[in-house]
Amino acid sequence: MTRRLFLRVIGGIIAMIFLVVAISITQYVRAHPRDPLQQNIASWARENKLGPVVDQLEAWLHNDPPAVAPADSLALAITPVTDVPTQTSTTLTPSSAQSSTTTSVPDIITPLQIRPTVATSSCPIDSSVATVVTSTTTSTTTTTTSTVPGAVATTTTTTTTTIPTKPADLSSQLIPALAGEGEWQAVMRVRTKPIVYATSIRPLWCFGSVVATMATFDPTRVRTAMFNGTEMPGGKGWKNGSKIRGSALRSLIASFNGGFRFEHQPGGYVTEGKTVRKMRKGYATLAISKDGVSTIGIWGDTITDDGSWASLRQNLPPLVHNGKSVYANYPKVDWGNDFGNKVYNFRSAVCLRTDGLMMFVAVGKVNIGMLADTLVVLGCKTGMELDINGEWPYFAVYSDFGKPIRWGKIIDNRMGDPNRHLNGSTKDFFALFDPETLSAGAVK
Repeated sequence: MTRRLFLRVIGGIIAMIFLVVAISITQYVRAHPRDPLQQNIASWARENKLGPVVDQLEAWLHNDPPAVAPADSLALAITPVTDVPTQTSTTLTPSSAQSSTTTSVPDIITPLQIRPTVATSSCPIDSSVATVVTSTTTSTTTTTTSTVPGAVATTTTTTTTTIPTKPADLSSQLIPALAGEGEWQAVMRVRTKPIVYATSIRPLWCFGSVVATMATFDPTRVRTAMFNGTEMPGGKGWKNGSKIRGSALRSLIASFNGGFRFEHQPGGYVTEGKTVRKMRKGYATLAISKDGVSTIGIWGDTITDDGSWASLRQNLPPLVHNGKSVYANYPKVDWGNDFGNKVYNFRSAVCLRTDGLMMFVAVGKVNIGMLADTLVVLGCKTGMELDINGEWPYFAVYSDFGKPIRWGKIIDNRMGDPNRHLNGSTKDFFALFDPETLSAGAVK
């Protein structure tokens, strides 16, 4: 074979490979038209055993730490269903008498002040530059001992309280606060009563560009159910499939994303009487009881296999336990191919707050330590990481409660298709329903 012929053969083989790959990617994208192209290509690659390539590309794309300069806007993407909050201005405007003169009076910029409420590893409090605000709570306390593997046993106090209807507003870490920052607003009502509250905040005073958006709900007032994506976990025969449909639509309140793909080696996955992946002791667990009440705990510690759970989803060990960041107790854990805690991306988490409310958090761009610190600042008792990257972090509430046709409304402008969980999802997710109107057997 001549050199020219050899090169032609090799070129033809390469062209054929590219053609086959292009056709395969095109078919995958057409099957998931509502997902962003970048996420579709990444998912296609992972489905075809190219996960390490995707991980390395993501590390290259997300290795720049967030800016220190504070963001001048928040990420809350939904109009609250309550009165518009009082707007906080960052400038002092001239009076009407001053503005009527011909002399121009410049705006006076209010000096930025740092007001951290909690010392964290990402942003330790420096008393020389920070105004520290502390709060005290009168409570009934009990002594508990942490048994999380790898953690040092510590004695802490816990507060016995009634779950509040509305969470207490959050103190801004930077002053002046942006309009509505940290002020919880009702974003979903059921029979005129607020059921989901949301807000947005800059949680890390030393990385002011980082913005978090949160949603809270009382887990005893909703029925939570886990749904199964076409790829994660995949398979057939699920009662709760890749989309919310049928009579359950009328009672739908909200939905949010699940955890990692299985090749990232998350923990257990149990639902509808099936064990897809075995539960792992010491891992953070989102557990749903048979009557639909959800909680976050540690498997083998605060949550045990007592036969009362309908669904169990683990991702990784806890980020926060007993109100403290504990991720550093697990140095060998891959929190999403962090490459030494140097990958900064859009991440999601869910936690049980110290007041008993459940809270979903989307924050970015941060590394795993910053995510854990954010959960501490926001008042989490036990927290676990959920899905990360791109538009996978996701929380939506739904319009036209009680009607057969519903429309999703995302709470953060960095999230994707608001109707993802109505049209079909490749990954598992959680949905909240009104237990008073949900038909028997509509969801598992």
